[in-house]
Amino acid sequence: MREVNISQLWGRAWDLFEVNWLLLLGFYVLSVIVSFLIPDIVGLIKMILLSPVLVRAGYLVARQGQSSFGEAFRDISLLLKVFVYFLILGLIPGILIRVGWYILSAWTGRILVVVGLIILFILSLFGWAGPYAILSGRAGIFSAIGQSFSLTAQNFGTVFLGLLSFIGLVILGSIPCGVGLLVVIPMSCVFLPLLYLALTGEEGASHA
Repeated sequence: MREVNISQLWGRAWDLFEVNWLLLLGFYVLSVIVSFLIPDIVGLIKMILLSPVLVRAGYLVARQGQSSFGEAFRDISLLLKVFVYFLILGLIPGILIRVGWYILSAWTGRILVVVGLIILFILSLFGWAGPYAILSGRAGIFSAIGQSFSLTAQNFGTVFLGLLSFIGLVILGSIPCGVGLLVVIPMSCVFLPLLYLALTGEEGASHA
C-alpha cells in the first residue's frame, strides 16, 4: 500500500481547480442545466457525453496541469470506452432502483431500491479508478474493472478515507443552498485522478 496524504491531494486539487475553474465548472454547470431542461433523457446524454468529458477534463488537468474544452472532447474512442464502463457498472443497480421505484408502495419495491443503492455504492467504491485506467491507456474496458477493484482492495483505507473526505466536503458545500457544490464537485474531478496517479506511483501535476 502506498503512502498517500489525502489532505495534500485536496490541496493540489484546489490549486489546479483555481487555474482550470472555467473548464471544470463549465462542464459541471452544463450537466446540471441538461438535468433540469431534459430530465427524461438526461441520464443517457450525461453518460454518453458530459460525464466522460468531465472525467477526461479532470484527468488531463491532474496529469498535466492544464487542459482545454477542445482537448477534453478529443479522442472520441476513449470517451466511448469510459461511457461503456459507466454503463456496465451502473446497469444492474440502475435497473434495480428503477424497477423498485415504480413499485415503491410495496415492500418488494423498497427492498429493490435499497439493494440497488447498496450495489451502486460498492461498485462506485471499488470501480472509481476504472475510467482513469482507460484514459491512461493501461487497460481496456473490462480489464479496467479488475484493475480498479484490485487497486482499491490494496489501498482500501486510503481510498475509503478519500471517499469520506469527499462526502464531508459535499455536505459542507450543500449547506449554503448548494452553492459550495459548484466548487466541490468540479474539484473532486481533479482529486480523484490525482489519487489514482498517486496510488499507481505517479505524482501528477502539482500546479499549472
